[in-house]
Amino acid sequence: MNQTSTTRIDILRHGLPEGDGCLRGHTDFPITTEGLAQMHAAVEGLHDVEQVLSSPLQRCHAFAKLFASNLSLPLEQCPDWKEMNFGRWDGQSRDSLWQTERELLSNYWKDPWQSTPHGGETLQEFDRRVVRAWQSLLSRYHGKRILLVTHGGVMKQLLRILLDMPESASYLQRIDLPYAARYRVTVYRDKNGEYWPQVQWPLQQQY
Repeated sequence: MNQTSTTRIDILRHGLPEGDGCLRGHTDFPITTEGLAQMHAAVEGLHDVEQVLSSPLQRCHAFAKLFASNLSLPLEQCPDWKEMNFGRWDGQSRDSLWQTERELLSNYWKDPWQSTPHGGETLQEFDRRVVRAWQSLLSRYHGKRILLVTHGGVMKQLLRILLDMPESASYLQRIDLPYAARYRVTVYRDKNGEYWPQVQWPLQQQY
């Protein structure tokens, strides 16, 4: 760890999948044709990637496989980059949940760090999973140019980690990441092995 290097990670949210309006989580909805088009547009001009990483869920992996194949790049599926597991709420529509579990849902969104009424993954567990995935990425692919295809919740949680935000719920509602949103993280590793990340978003079409 005594050699300096810079790692560049372009992080792409999936496009429009089936099940729009649902709390998708781990439910494996496929990507739509429109969603694929959104993702292709989001990475237009990005030709210098060396490695593709992806959540194994179809709404991410279908595009990652196409992108990697088109550029003859290695592709790795990484379960730690999956969306949060919402337990018994997973895959259900937000409207139906609002009708049947309004109070629980409202309290959860106000402070998800304090309770897990859906019985799935706690926000603390999710946070630790994203930290683990990020640390593994930097360790295994330092110095590389990477495309990571993942989910909106993961991308928000990673921003919390990179920007050293406190554990509070407010950032979840304040960060807007539409379908096929992309931001870039450039990570410099100094001679002492310490990492210095910088987030670039929105991106200009210059590579």
